[in-house]
Amino acid sequence: MMFPRAVSLCLLSCAVLRGQEPPPPPAIPVEEPEQEPTPVVPDQQPVPVAPGGNVPRPKPTEQSVSESGMFRVRGGDALRRSSVVLGLEQVRQQFLDLLRDQTANADKPKRAGFQEPSAKATDNFKVPVNVEIISPGDGPAPARRIEFGLFNIEGQLSLSIRIHSDPGIDQERLERAAFTVLLYERALRTAKPGDLEDPLVVRPWLVEGLVEARKWREGSADRRLYEGVFRRGGGFTMDEMFELSDRSFEQLDSASRLSFRALSGALVMALLEQPQGKEAFRNFCGEAARFSGEMPVLMRKHFPDLNLSEKSLAKWWALTLAKLVQPALTEVLPVLETERDLSAALQFHTRDADGNALDQGLETWKDIAALEETQRAEAVRPAEDGLVRLSYRCFPSYRPIIQEYQQILRDIVAGKDSKLEERLAELSEQRLIRAQRATHARDYLDFFEISRARDLSGEFDDYMKLKKELEERPRPKRTDRLTEVLDTMQKAYEPKVKR
Repeated sequence: MMFPRAVSLCLLSCAVLRGQEPPPPPAIPVEEPEQEPTPVVPDQQPVPVAPGGNVPRPKPTEQSVSESGMFRVRGGDALRRSSVVLGLEQVRQQFLDLLRDQTANADKPKRAGFQEPSAKATDNFKVPVNVEIISPGDGPAPARRIEFGLFNIEGQLSLSIRIHSDPGIDQERLERAAFTVLLYERALRTAKPGDLEDPLVVRPWLVEGLVEARKWREGSADRRLYEGVFRRGGGFTMDEMFELSDRSFEQLDSASRLSFRALSGALVMALLEQPQGKEAFRNFCGEAARFSGEMPVLMRKHFPDLNLSEKSLAKWWALTLAKLVQPALTEVLPVLETERDLSAALQFHTRDADGNALDQGLETWKDIAALEETQRAEAVRPAEDGLVRLSYRCFPSYRPIIQEYQQILRDIVAGKDSKLEERLAELSEQRLIRAQRATHARDYLDFFEISRARDLSGEFDDYMKLKKELEERPRPKRTDRLTEVLDTMQKAYEPKVKR
């Protein structure tokens, strides 16, 4: 209902006169522009749900795999894993080279379209090896730095090696661990999980023998080690070598360990040199870790030529050791050994009045020069032959000296006295200077090695251990005449010392 304008003014005036506020005017509708609604920003964007839930997945374990795929190394940094995996793969290749017969198919005629199987196809492994590097601080220090394990996961066998890298990874220990696990793998190729009732055992002689055979194949073996064992005796019988365990081997002193290593190397190389030795040794390695009987029985099974007599194996062993002792024609002797052999070669061989053989030194050349020409030639000939043999292997700086000695011997045979006294004195002075310089160089190198050494070799500890064992070991009583005389003299001397 709308009021006239006059009536509205009248009412407004009355309200003012009465002291009341006038009523507000009626609102006039106004059309406002339309606005877009403000979007609601959530606190966090929704995460799409992946299959399996939104639980964060653990980071993948870093590992290094060898070229053949046999070794999988975990733990440690990338550089250490790479070093370990390369070392293990290298030992595997060396092991296969020892077992592989390079001349087996050389004489066989090749058929058209026929291709020989590759080495990788014939040397595939059956049991993988998982290697774990334990860094310092990950746990208490174990009794053994390298540990082995065998696992059966859903019917699949796998080997494991745990390497404790505190204070570092010893390359020699790593090489022996690689040979050990390779022998385990050979034994497990035809085994089933239910057949492994007895534990696998790889004796130290086989591992040490493979290490030495590898060194001889590459030309890095030390012949002097075998020479010392051959001349003085090894100290181990064959039965003692076969029965020696890992724990007993670790307790050996350094000299006994070197002797055991040389004897083991000669034995393994004797087996490899048997007729069909490569193939027979491959089969032998496939049973060695699982065999629980006497080792000579297993050897005669795979090496039939050892059945000729009871001592056939010992004879092959001794012959191989004697062959390894022989020096190569191109092996150069050091200065001091050259000096020793030169002094032994410069000897005149004559006979006394009774016809007995007599050796005289070079200082008696005047007595030889006084003999007849045929006698002089006979006395000088052994020395000439010795100088010729020594000239192949002598230290290079001694070759002019040997040539001068050869000329002096020829002059003695010809009866020429062309200042021999002065020439021999000059050669002696040159030899003395070379020997003194070689001794000084050796002493300096020993000092340099000792001053730069970071760890102890343990040889002095082995010496003290042996000394203590000899003191505590009861000495057998002797009843010979010499012992009785010495005991009597000691009893007579002791009271005087006490006074």
